[in-house]
Amino acid sequence: MEHIGIIDLGSNSVRLIIIKIDANGSYYQKENLKETVRLVKDIDQTGSLSEKSMDYAIKTIQLFVNFCKAHNVTHIIAVATAATRRANNRKIFIERIKQETGLTFKVLSGEEEAHYGYLGAVNTMPQTSGLMADLGGGSFKLVSFRDRMKENSSHLPFGSVTLTTKFNTKDKPDSANLKELESFLKYSYKSLPWLKGSHPIIGVGGTFRSLARVVRKDKDYVPDITDAFELTIEEVQATYNKLSKMSLEQRLNIPGLERARADIIVAGVAAIKCLMETSGREKIITSTSSIRNGLLYEYLNRYTKDPIVLSVLTHHIDNLINYYHLNETHLRRVSNLAVTLFDQLYQIHGFNGFERRLLLIASLLHEIGTVIGMEGVDKHTLYMLLNAPLHGLTHRERVIAAYLAASHTELYLVNIDQYITRGPLLWEDKDLIKKLAIILQITHSLDRSQTGIVTQVRTSIDNDQCNLRVIAKANADLEINDAKRSVKIFEDVFGYKLNIYRS
Repeated sequence: MEHIGIIDLGSNSVRLIIIKIDANGSYYQKENLKETVRLVKDIDQTGSLSEKSMDYAIKTIQLFVNFCKAHNVTHIIAVATAATRRANNRKIFIERIKQETGLTFKVLSGEEEAHYGYLGAVNTMPQTSGLMADLGGGSFKLVSFRDRMKENSSHLPFGSVTLTTKFNTKDKPDSANLKELESFLKYSYKSLPWLKGSHPIIGVGGTFRSLARVVRKDKDYVPDITDAFELTIEEVQATYNKLSKMSLEQRLNIPGLERARADIIVAGVAAIKCLMETSGREKIITSTSSIRNGLLYEYLNRYTKDPIVLSVLTHHIDNLINYYHLNETHLRRVSNLAVTLFDQLYQIHGFNGFERRLLLIASLLHEIGTVIGMEGVDKHTLYMLLNAPLHGLTHRERVIAAYLAASHTELYLVNIDQYITRGPLLWEDKDLIKKLAIILQITHSLDRSQTGIVTQVRTSIDNDQCNLRVIAKANADLEINDAKRSVKIFEDVFGYKLNIYRS
């Protein structure tokens, strides 16, 4: 087991994440710290960082180094981005950091920044094609990708902080400044014709996350998850219009908006709005990944030199199973039985690949709630699947899978209506969960002793009766009797009588 730290000295803030990596290769983020330093704001007329901003940044880095020592971090990856890269006195700054903290920072090029942002996004997002847009304080990194492979990449020399300063949008901006800002942005984007496309923008960085939180709070949206939250161009335009008419004092009180970002949010959202309008892309998928995630995947795969995971969803499911030391053999037996039964019952349920995939996900993670406790495991399972780092799903898929996994012994639909009226679910998803839950409950019962006694199932449909033949390598009375608890519910939900027996 090891703990690594990744420090990102950005134009707007300094960030630290601490990752625990187990002996089995699983990993988990243990800490996430941020301090706003605004390096890019205090560059003087000669292009040098001010003593004040350098001092503050170095003190913050030293604090993070001490924090890493307290948490047994054995390796720290340290990088600096746009503000440091452009500063005339960057060599002096980097040397001061090394002398005063002991850390050697690598100053990333704009291309490297874009690459790490792309790595973080494609390893955590369900979309396989799109435009990764990483908006920082002093630069905007853009990468188009198809089938998860990079196609085009560029970085523009402006960000939320520099745009705010240049076009004076900190407080209530006047219309002339806003018009000039938008014209500048659209002109800049038009120099990159490959930005145009129909696939969504994958929004990376604090401005995208803040925008998503503001929209979520305004809609009273659930679940309270930023990662993979979807924004339409109409929502972005409406939010920009609202924010740009407010004073700084008013923006400080907007629900969901981080106070430290209130002064730079107008320029940041303008950059996002104009990107959508210029590129023709009408949807944003918000990502909580960052260049820190890209650096992490590079470190995890440092020997193979292949930092792109084969399957986002499979990777993160496996990581959760291994990190929490769940009984993987039992989970995969239940999963295999569940999808087998699903396939054999097609005549009854009529579902296809979308529902099959959700059943597979839920069956693999249906016991994750046990890491909190057995008492109330259903609600613990729901909580874990809505809050654990399970990447590669849309919000609708995630909520359905969470309720389905929570229903692996009996139906659990507590508060589900709020995810329909205020969230991503459809009314028909309740019926979907009920039907898939019966399949999961039966197959969970068929490995009740977790010894693999039941090896296969075979079903046949005869008029209004479904015959479920259990194939086992030893006495399976415990499993079959437990599965029979679901007979009446099966009949109520599907309208078929269920007969479970061992051949």
